[in-house]
Amino acid sequence: MYDANSLRSILLVKNVEEQDPDGSVLPLAEREAATRDALRRHPAGDGDRAVQAWQVLATRADSLRAKLAERHPVVTRAVSLESQLAGVGGLVLLAAFGLGLALSLLDSRVRIEILAFPLLGVVLWNLVVYAVLAVSSLRREPTPSAGSTSLLPGWTLWPARWTRQRATKLIKQSSFYHRPLSAALRRFSDEWWPIAQPLLVWQGKRLFHFGSAVVALGLIAGFYLRGIALEYHAGWESTFLGTAQVHALLGLIYGPASVLTGIALPADDTAVAALHWRNGQGGGPAAPWIHLMAATAILYVVVPRLLLALAATLRLTRASGQLAAPESLLPYARRTLGASDAALPAQTARLTCFAYQPAAASEQGVQRVLRAAFGADTRIEFAPAVAYGDEERFSASASGAASDLEILLFSLAATPEVENHGRILQQARDRWLRAKAGSRWLVLVDEAPFLAHFGSDASLAARIEQRRSAWRDFVHAHGFEACTLDFGSIPAGSEVPEAIVEQVHRSCRRAAA
Repeated sequence: MYDANSLRSILLVKNVEEQDPDGSVLPLAEREAATRDALRRHPAGDGDRAVQAWQVLATRADSLRAKLAERHPVVTRAVSLESQLAGVGGLVLLAAFGLGLALSLLDSRVRIEILAFPLLGVVLWNLVVYAVLAVSSLRREPTPSAGSTSLLPGWTLWPARWTRQRATKLIKQSSFYHRPLSAALRRFSDEWWPIAQPLLVWQGKRLFHFGSAVVALGLIAGFYLRGIALEYHAGWESTFLGTAQVHALLGLIYGPASVLTGIALPADDTAVAALHWRNGQGGGPAAPWIHLMAATAILYVVVPRLLLALAATLRLTRASGQLAAPESLLPYARRTLGASDAALPAQTARLTCFAYQPAAASEQGVQRVLRAAFGADTRIEFAPAVAYGDEERFSASASGAASDLEILLFSLAATPEVENHGRILQQARDRWLRAKAGSRWLVLVDEAPFLAHFGSDASLAARIEQRRSAWRDFVHAHGFEACTLDFGSIPAGSEVPEAIVEQVHRSCRRAAA
């Protein structure tokens, strides 16, 4: 697990190095010097070798990122936009206070309504929000994402959208004077965006709660300005409510505030009737009622919102310190650390075929793709194939030694069936959920057998795409993402296309802690 700052730096430097092989942005000598310095600062010991490797990468990346920022200020502005939200948040809170102040001044009459908008409107709105949040919490979604649906999307997701738009604009501008750097920043943005989305959503939730509390504080300030500084009067006016009903409502709305402040409410219907405005008469001193209204706003809005903001802050802090590295980082780490003391140990991948025996070309293609995606030194083990109808054999194989990457291979030529393919996927999901943190699962679907029959007929392109979609939807319904590829057509002796590697990375699922 990484903290946000370290992972951001590593991904930035990674993409710069990959898009700048000649060293025009980051000189090769500086990269080597940064690696040597990081290795000296984190010497090999008896601890976890993987932890040392990530410490070396983080230290190295921080050093190189500082050099990038010094030479190219656009790097800081395009990469660290999340931290700039603090300044924007200050403007939002200032606007929220102004909104609360304006709400208290909407009624231009020289009196304050104790049973009308804006106080009751603000309180009722917040109660509705609390109900929505309570219902949403029942879904038990551990981490929000900016792409997920929300009943309050405009308020909680705007930081994520604003950050994405700002980064895209800055990166586009940088392409006019430094194309390699712009390409690296664009790739960084594509990798960092899915990781940063949950963090930005928590920031949006926190700002939403703080803003709502500040609206209430602005409303309170406006009431005191109107009622005390200008000596207004308070009372009620209603066509539909009688005195007895108003008496009950006052107890319901202001009862807790009365207990908190010690300010007594009207004792009987006669006292309530005296506050009724009729024919220019009625009402009473505003000060006691403004104190009650302020206490009510604090009880129903300010305190709950600050508690919710605190909860969002704690979730944000926890999420920021427990980010999982993207799959593309593993091959990069192996290339960067090479044969040094911090080099990562070779990882193992176990591939299980179900109801399918791949041809030699597909088998070799699978190996080339896996090594391109997870490192050239990845050890690939072909487990005994599981025959159609023999799904229990897959469950029994779980007792073997654990591997870093478990892979299921299906054939696109087969029609996915719940009783067979679905049972295998469900067993895989159960094993994935029980696996140690960091273990990964990958579902591959080989298109080669299906394309051998239908690929040459252009009129059947729609049917082929329909079969791909059916497999993707079926696998997704069981908790994984299918990676459908024609492994038989992966060229030997040449580099695997980057788009294929990215597709494999997107489909890989990492077990949570």
